[in-house]
Amino acid sequence: MEEIRYDIKRSRGDIAAERKRRKRIRRKRRLRRLGAAGKLLFLVLLLTAVWKYLRPVCAWIYHVKTEGVFAAASDILAGDSEADEEDICLVLQNMAKNDSRAAFLLEHEAEYPREILKLASENAETLDFAADYLEKKAVPCTDSIGEVTKGTIPFLLQWDERWGYGAYGNGVIGINGCGPTCLAMVAAGLTGDDRLTPARVAAFAEENGYYVEGVGTKWTLMSEGAPAFGIQGQEMNPGKDAVMNSLEGGNPVICSMRPGDFTTTGHFIVLAGTENGKIIVYDPNSIERSRLWDYETLEYQINNLWKFFLLPL
Repeated sequence: MEEIRYDIKRSRGDIAAERKRRKRIRRKRRLRRLGAAGKLLFLVLLLTAVWKYLRPVCAWIYHVKTEGVFAAASDILAGDSEADEEDICLVLQNMAKNDSRAAFLLEHEAEYPREILKLASENAETLDFAADYLEKKAVPCTDSIGEVTKGTIPFLLQWDERWGYGAYGNGVIGINGCGPTCLAMVAAGLTGDDRLTPARVAAFAEENGYYVEGVGTKWTLMSEGAPAFGIQGQEMNPGKDAVMNSLEGGNPVICSMRPGDFTTTGHFIVLAGTENGKIIVYDPNSIERSRLWDYETLEYQINNLWKFFLLPL
């Protein structure tokens, strides 16, 4: 009887010990799972933080290695489909209900290049430029941008009638000339030379191989071509501090932009300065978009960028 009681006690003791052992095992497993989850969470947070800083750099590296060429010809999509032609006409018809200039374009549609009609249909600011095309397309480009103050970047539009009808590549400066217009703004502002017009820069770009037919302005115009106008362009890494420091130091920046707020294809804009912590943007294709912007809005739309210096005499 005593042996039986002893065995029962021992069995109960073994059971209790086994339960404790299993509890310890379960606790260790929970701790291991929590540890793994914590490590995973830490890794996710770390990667998120790293990506925040690496993303613009990766985008810049990816796009800058394209033989210095980017399709920054204009803010207009290419294409010759019948559907596209119909879209242009539909937009102009809607505009013509309240705008005599659009009505005039429709009335004389057959006389206008498709690109001019498309420009007008996608940017109402250009209606005057488009409507005057037939009358002024043969007028020589002006040789001055007007009054300019050295050290102040002037705002110029590629479709300004003083030079917008001038030839550039397979079109006109008003459509293809965002790159030369941006460089003209920066060069005229830094040097104070009013003769540095978009037409002059565009002619130089074509003559020296900085325009690629059907593609647009080469990025190398901003670096290799800039000294022809008394300035030097230097590629820079993206980053708010670098851009703000450059602008606050009197060195304007030209950006090649990806599709986004400024373009559906590719485009050049000028960062002309700062005001109240924001960036003064000059878009050569739009008065409306030429205003103050937060860097954070621009950051992920930037393909490449160059800061500019005045060359010593």
